[in-house]
Amino acid sequence: MKNLILFVFKNIHWLLFLILVYISLALINHNTGFQRSQWMAVVREFTGNVYTVSNSFRAYLHLNTINEQLSAQIAELETRVSNYEAQIANYRLLQQDSLPPLPSQSPYKYIAARVINNTTTRSENYLTLNKGADEGLGADMGVLTVSGVVGMVEVSSSHFSRVISILNPKFKLSCMLKSNQYAGPLVWDGKDSRYTYLTELPVHITTFVGDTVVTSGYSAVFPKNIPVGVVESLPESKNGIYASIKVRLFVDFNNINEVRVVSNEYRKDQLQVEMN
Repeated sequence: MKNLILFVFKNIHWLLFLILVYISLALINHNTGFQRSQWMAVVREFTGNVYTVSNSFRAYLHLNTINEQLSAQIAELETRVSNYEAQIANYRLLQQDSLPPLPSQSPYKYIAARVINNTTTRSENYLTLNKGADEGLGADMGVLTVSGVVGMVEVSSSHFSRVISILNPKFKLSCMLKSNQYAGPLVWDGKDSRYTYLTELPVHITTFVGDTVVTSGYSAVFPKNIPVGVVESLPESKNGIYASIKVRLFVDFNNINEVRVVSNEYRKDQLQVEMN
């Protein structure tokens, strides 16, 4: 109690100042219409700014939920697009009586997931997803973002999946140059996370810097023409037989949050035929 009294006496001039300010504002607001309207305008402006900041903060806290919803919607739309493309291809074939019709539905389905762990600086890099077998994820399913290919599911538990990244020399992705359809395995050299190499190309190949690199569709993992990157430099041959091209990846592997996992319903049938 003694300390409180000493504090009050020590700061009495500030307390009196605040009391007088409060009384002055109250008298202005009560007795003068113009000042009262100006004062209320200031209060409304301040309150509006507070509400704006508060709403922005609440919106930020809900970004994860919004991103998940958008990713799920994108996955659903991609599945629909695949089905429409299959139907269009089937329709075109039906115009030719000599050819049998294709399935009316695409074999590719897309599932939204979130990256909860990711490495980019190791010699062999992996990602972890927040979905697993219970959500339909399994080994050898492709993983991509809106920008391009990320990697392939290596193993799944009930609720989580481990993805082998493009930034892993063990993962070889069949890709091709969009301009001329020349294909080869895409292999990371273990150095820069922004670049990889399209290898085993014919030495006589012609391309240009900026040419797009896409999936070839030769594997049972990814559909054809999924974006991967662009040609960074012209072909180089070290052995006189094959050439390799440096590719700048579309995906920023240091900033991956939402992904889609693509499954091929005909994968087992395709592999069974190819192994016989």
